[in-house]
Amino acid sequence: MEHRGGSRTRRGTSAALALLLAAALCSAMLPGCSSSTPELTVQEFITARMEGDESRAKELAVEGDLGDYLGGEPFLAGSEADFTVELAESDKDRAVVRVHLTWGEEGVDISYVCRRVGSRWKVALRETEALWYPDIDLRE
Repeated sequence: MEHRGGSRTRRGTSAALALLLAAALCSAMLPGCSSSTPELTVQEFITARMEGDESRAKELAVEGDLGDYLGGEPFLAGSEADFTVELAESDKDRAVVRVHLTWGEEGVDISYVCRRVGSRWKVALRETEALWYPDIDLRE
């Protein structure tokens, strides 16, 4: 009798683990739910812009709209440019991600600001622009 109880417990544990795995896989496949780190968020944002997927880029932006955003990521499409991302600084709700953009022998580092919105990270377009252009009031 005790043996059967152990069997049920193992089956119950296996079923619970299978449900947890299925839930994790489903949540990873939902649109807008894959960006769990600032680095991945910026990588997805740049890739979406390069591929012309403006709706995905909007989902990844704090503002929810690209509006008059000054980023030139679409101009990288079709070029030989490549990029890597790394976390430069982070606290509870704000992070700065450094993007190292290379083409041929040339390279440049560009920073993006991310903010935690609920449980997800998103690119803060206005804060990013302020980081790029600190001496210009972009709200004029």
